[in-house]
Amino acid sequence: MKRQTLLVLALVVALLLPTASLAQGTYPDPGTSVTNIVVQNTSTTPGDLATVSVEYYDTTGHLDHTNTSVTIDPKAVKEIKTEDETVLGDGWQGSAVMSSDMPLAAIVSIKNTNVPGASDHLTQGAYNGTSQGANKLYFPSVYGFQYIVSRLSVQNVESSEATVYLNFFRRTGEFLGVKTATIPGFAQRTFYLGDTNDLPSGWPTDFLDGSVTVTSTNMLAGAAVTTWGNRSGAYQALTDNSKGTTLYASSLFRYAYGADASFDPLADKFTLFSAINIQNTSPTASAHITATFYSRGDTSGVPVLEVPYTIPPSSAVGMNFKNGGDLDWSVFEALTKGSPYDWDGSVTVTSDQDVVGVGITSWESAQSAGVYAMVTPNEGAESLFVPAQYRIDWGGGWAQWSAINLQNVGGSTISKSDLTIQYIDTDGNEIASFSGADLPFDLAVGAALGLNTRNGGDLAASAFNVFPTEGGLPRFVGGIYITGPAGSKLVGVANIIYNNRASVYNAFPGQ
Repeated sequence: MKRQTLLVLALVVALLLPTASLAQGTYPDPGTSVTNIVVQNTSTTPGDLATVSVEYYDTTGHLDHTNTSVTIDPKAVKEIKTEDETVLGDGWQGSAVMSSDMPLAAIVSIKNTNVPGASDHLTQGAYNGTSQGANKLYFPSVYGFQYIVSRLSVQNVESSEATVYLNFFRRTGEFLGVKTATIPGFAQRTFYLGDTNDLPSGWPTDFLDGSVTVTSTNMLAGAAVTTWGNRSGAYQALTDNSKGTTLYASSLFRYAYGADASFDPLADKFTLFSAINIQNTSPTASAHITATFYSRGDTSGVPVLEVPYTIPPSSAVGMNFKNGGDLDWSVFEALTKGSPYDWDGSVTVTSDQDVVGVGITSWESAQSAGVYAMVTPNEGAESLFVPAQYRIDWGGGWAQWSAINLQNVGGSTISKSDLTIQYIDTDGNEIASFSGADLPFDLAVGAALGLNTRNGGDLAASAFNVFPTEGGLPRFVGGIYITGPAGSKLVGVANIIYNNRASVYNAFPGQ
């Protein structure tokens, strides 16, 4: 049987670069990072045990270690802790290639320690592994000033040396130059927007945010990590397979608990809010986009807000639901469900040019953030896999829980009787299933449904009391398998939430 290959790029047990200074001052310190790979066997056939091999390459492309001891039952989940790969040693940085005789879905979970700006010195991030390389990578959301800074890791997935070209743009559309670099075969290199050595010559000292397009004759993979003073977020690089004239973001919020009419959105704290950053992939034509917002739980299919915008060639726009981003903050005041600041939902972005994008979730009061890729209709599927879900209390209160936000990107409403959401443990056993009357509503076109293992999401919190316990306390580690009717198109965004940090990643379509 042909082995399936999954590229799990960069930052594996990585000691990140130190902070650097430009004219704007010192950048946020990311601390020290260690990463785990959470992988799910996406075969649903009983007996299809996945035998997995993980190869670890350093930044020169040298194969430092191979782990061949991992097996995973159908639909089951396993966490491969790179800190357990003691042969790599402390301070190791590189990339990994995972292969198996069964199809896999995997995320990279990044834990950052010794973060000076975080109250408990911890932050978190996650991004999706990818099953194929590409000659062009898109990073629609990059930053480089004293409050936020990004790192872009690019992996050469071929054996020959790669010459890569990083093209930088401001959000205004201004081209800032090209950074050319070489990457050995099977190696990766990280480009830090706080270090002039990793940037084009003549880099402006007043740069705030923008986008990057990476090209090469070699096949590449990539990931971006953005560091705020007190939180972190990561997402996988986007490719031409990620672009389209329609994009979806399944998981969006605008919450400020306890806010009244005197609440000042710019001065007071939001508990939870989102942003979307959209990049125009055309190098010559402006993209005229419209962002159409739908409230979660609304089965009418009628949007609550439509926002038009024009994006210059190869550039990007940021729509931040708290401060407006590149728009005025008041544009998003329409995002409400009764109270002024209690909205959640989804967005559909349409464009006359191909675009890519990311969604950003910020738990402001909890000092946490997460980033995920927006998806096209072609990425919708009848079935989805979600490799990392948790419901844990170690005895001191809730320690870790998860959510899945599921969106219908097909052309017709999905009846709740045709939708099944199964929670699977690490042995592949179903421990809970929600379908039909268990679900609160049908899924209208463009609409989303949320399940949260702690508070229920759109379900009652008690719906998750059937989950396993130890000593009377919640204790579940596993994943999700979601199925819809024939011809349906589902996409999803998952949140991993701790009591002191969080991360976000995309659900994987079934085979």
